[in-house]
Amino acid sequence: MEAIILAGGFGTRLKSVVSDVPKPMAPINGKPFLEYMLDDLVENGFNRVILAVGYKKEVIENHFHSSYKGMEIVYSVEEEPLGTGGCVKQALNYAEEDFVFVLNGDTMFKIDFEEFGKCNTICIACKKMLHFDRYGEVNIKNGKIQSFAEKKFVEEGYINGGIYYLPKTVFDSYSLPTKFSLEKDFFEKYISQLNISAYLSEAYFIDIGIPEDYIKAQKDFSKKKALFLDRDGIVNLDYGHVYKIEDFKFTDYIFDLCYKYQNWGYYIFIITNQAGIGKGLYTLKDFEILNEYMLNKFKENGIQITKVYYCPHSPEEHCDCRKPKPKLFLQAIKEYNLDTESCVAIGDKISDLEAAYSAGIKKLYFKKTQYEPYPVSFTYKEL
Repeated sequence: MEAIILAGGFGTRLKSVVSDVPKPMAPINGKPFLEYMLDDLVENGFNRVILAVGYKKEVIENHFHSSYKGMEIVYSVEEEPLGTGGCVKQALNYAEEDFVFVLNGDTMFKIDFEEFGKCNTICIACKKMLHFDRYGEVNIKNGKIQSFAEKKFVEEGYINGGIYYLPKTVFDSYSLPTKFSLEKDFFEKYISQLNISAYLSEAYFIDIGIPEDYIKAQKDFSKKKALFLDRDGIVNLDYGHVYKIEDFKFTDYIFDLCYKYQNWGYYIFIITNQAGIGKGLYTLKDFEILNEYMLNKFKENGIQITKVYYCPHSPEEHCDCRKPKPKLFLQAIKEYNLDTESCVAIGDKISDLEAAYSAGIKKLYFKKTQYEPYPVSFTYKEL
C-alpha cells in the first residue's frame, strides 16, 4: 500500500508550545508526531509513503532520509504553498499505485486501512464524535457523503477524519488552479459529481493542531502497546497438556511474528491456561522449567517476552484468572500502562479472544487449529 502525508504545515496555532519546526515534527514524548504516523503505516502493511513537504522541509528530510523501518520514503516538495488540494495533486505525480491513501500530517486516526482500502471509489474516513463544535459535521446517507456542514455545536455526528482514499487520476477531469483547498474547492464544490463514500469508524483520533490536543497527545502516546499471545497452539504446537521440553515444538511462524511486533515497539505477553497443574497432570515446577526454556529460545532469536501470565487452575475450580475471563489481561494492562486501542491479541480458541475483548482489546485474530470457532458478539479476523 502507498500513502501521501501532508507534512508541510506551519503549526501556527502551536507556536506557544512547540519550537519552530513543521507541525508534523512537533515532539510527542521526545519523538516527532510524524514518526508515530509512520509507525502506524508500517504496522498496517504500507511499503511506500510520499511526504508532501514545504515549510522547513530539511528538518523532515534530515530526520527520515529515504526510508523508515523498511518503508520507502519519497518527497514531494512545495516551492510555495499550494493548499491541501494543490499539494495532493503534485504529490500524486510520485504515486505508483492506482489508488493512494492521503493523510493529514497533524492527525492520527487509527483506522483499519485494509478495510478502508476496499472502497473502489473516492472515500473519506469519518470519525464518530459527541458534543463537538471544533469540526464541521459530515452529512451521510446510505454510505455516501451528501454535504459538509459549517462548524457548529453538534450533539452526535461524524466529522471528516482527515484520511482519504483517492484514485491517482482523481483530478484529471477537472480544471483546477495551482493552489486550491482539497476540502473546500474540490470535495465540497464537486460533491454532486464525485460520489464520495464514507468509511465510518470509532477508532482513536487526535488532531494536534491546537495546544490542548497537543498536550493531550503527550499523555495518550505515553501509554504502551502490546501483543498478547496464547501459548499452546500459537507459540507451540498443541498436543494437549504440553509440559516437557522434548514435547515443546515452536510453531513455524512465531519467531518472525514476534520479531516484527517487537520492532514496531510492542510489548509481548503470553497468557495461558495451564489446567494440567490444577488437575495434577504436572507440577508448577514442571511449568516453570518449560517456561524458562521457552523464554531462553525467544532470547536466542532476538525476542524479549515481557511477561508470561498463567492460570494454574482446573475449570472445576471456577477461578477468576482462567480464560475466557479477562483477569490476566486486565492485570497486564494495569501493570504496564497499556493502551488497549493499540493492543493485539492472537489465539486459537474463541475463549482467548473473549478474554481479550472483555479487557477492552479490539484487534483480535483467530488462528484455527483443532478448535472450532463458535458465534460471538464481537468481530475478529482469521489468520
